[in-house]
Amino acid sequence: MKKTYVKFAALFLCLIMALSMVTGCAKTADNSGNNANNQATPSQEPGNADEGSGKISEKERVLKVMFGEHPNQPVKNFAPAQQEIFKKTNIKLDFEIVPSSNYEDKKKILLATNNLPDIIKINKNDVNDYGKTGIFLPLMDYVNNDMVHFKEKWDSIPDLIKVTLDGELYGFPVIARNEAKNGFGPVIRVDLLEKHNIETPDTFDELLDALAKLKEIYPDSTPWSMRSGTVKNIQKVAYMLGSGYGDNGIYYDYDVDGGRYVFGPATKEFKNVLSYLNKAFTMGVLDPDYAVSTKQQWEEKLTSGKSFFFLDNSGFGLNYTNNLRKTDPEAKFQVLPILANQDGVRRAIFYATTFTGEMYGISAKVKDPDTVIKFIDWMYSEEGSNITNFGVEGETFELDENGQPQFIADYVVQFKDAQPAPYYAIYSDLGITKLNFSLWACNTMTQFQIEKLTGTWSDLYDEYWSIVGNDPAYVEPVMDPPLTTEEAERVKDILASLNTMLEQEYDKFIMGVKDISEYDVIIDKAIEMGALELEQIYNDALARLQQ
Repeated sequence: MKKTYVKFAALFLCLIMALSMVTGCAKTADNSGNNANNQATPSQEPGNADEGSGKISEKERVLKVMFGEHPNQPVKNFAPAQQEIFKKTNIKLDFEIVPSSNYEDKKKILLATNNLPDIIKINKNDVNDYGKTGIFLPLMDYVNNDMVHFKEKWDSIPDLIKVTLDGELYGFPVIARNEAKNGFGPVIRVDLLEKHNIETPDTFDELLDALAKLKEIYPDSTPWSMRSGTVKNIQKVAYMLGSGYGDNGIYYDYDVDGGRYVFGPATKEFKNVLSYLNKAFTMGVLDPDYAVSTKQQWEEKLTSGKSFFFLDNSGFGLNYTNNLRKTDPEAKFQVLPILANQDGVRRAIFYATTFTGEMYGISAKVKDPDTVIKFIDWMYSEEGSNITNFGVEGETFELDENGQPQFIADYVVQFKDAQPAPYYAIYSDLGITKLNFSLWACNTMTQFQIEKLTGTWSDLYDEYWSIVGNDPAYVEPVMDPPLTTEEAERVKDILASLNTMLEQEYDKFIMGVKDISEYDVIIDKAIEMGALELEQIYNDALARLQQ
């Protein structure tokens, strides 16, 4: 009897321990799925799988996705678009959000340590630097054999071959959908020019004269404000002033030898860029804090009436005009046709209207990559794009007689007074467009619809898009050619030391610490450190691709 009791007690204890382990595991899985907005999270337990559903994943699946959060468009985890994606595919997207100001640093750490989420936003430089390390899933076999929607776009956009490395694809490009032409441009308070009888500038020199007159009238003002640091600002103005500056200094110049790659900072033309910025700084029209001014500080100056000019994404002027008109109905920022530079030339570059420059890499360690690829392919479909750019059919958008998505007015008008713009608020609310996770992504297509439905659209908008779209000074950007592994490694090595040296020098010339004549020494040093070799690598790669 005693032995029987002992055996029964032992058996009962084992049963209790087993049940405790099961219960503990279930709580862990449930808790790990919680998100910042306390949305109901689908269970990942096999017993809850939707067997035979016909969805992309037969079992409920969570994919972790990391990208940067734009300050104008806060990201919500499991927003309506992501809920609809889950409903259609059984894939739940768990966003790992990093502020855009810190994204590059965070991304570099994860790439260097091979500690990636399932999907991570990258760019071509990341492909060149890490494609051959084995941290990304190679994709070309999937493209050729398993993808319908993406393959259609791949075949119809020849330039996409340029995102490969040694013929292999390591990231899926974000492709623009029905994008209007836009770009960096000179934007000024035209109402103030008219009010004070200041002639509208036609050249860059006339621009400084006009800003100097405004400074005299408004002595406490900062006529020309900037954001995002010295290098970013140089990138925006350099091509218009006769040189150029791509992501790493290298850029394609249509006007050099019939079109070729040039390392801008190692040319005499680049002296004109620094000289012009120095003149603006010395005259007191350029913000003395240009090198450290944040986007928030920049916007505050423009929308408070302290600044009158910027050379950046010219479309921002429309939003700033709307903000200013709340207190000054006559206020008006408007883009100018591209100004003539010191050589009498007018030139500028549109934003890319097909490939945004952004990509999403898939971790080589991702589980069940076949299902992930099927999901990515669906994201390039019309259904996937409609959801990731317009939200939920029947609730936030409907299809018109041509099968094209149109926002529902009753949903949109709720956001007519939202800041900084109704379209940003809607994008954030739904979890949509290119600043969220969309692979066939809208920007101006959705923006135009929202602005017209909220009454934001006006004659000012028609004028703006007409000026930009009809200005012959703008040219299409040239997508960089694919490099070999050896070329990519050499480029990385050269740029690491070269740009470190150069970025320590720019402000010295802009602020007048060094005379512009001394920049010849910097050019010689840049050439010695490999600037011309960079040009040769890119031009050889372009010639190889063309052949």
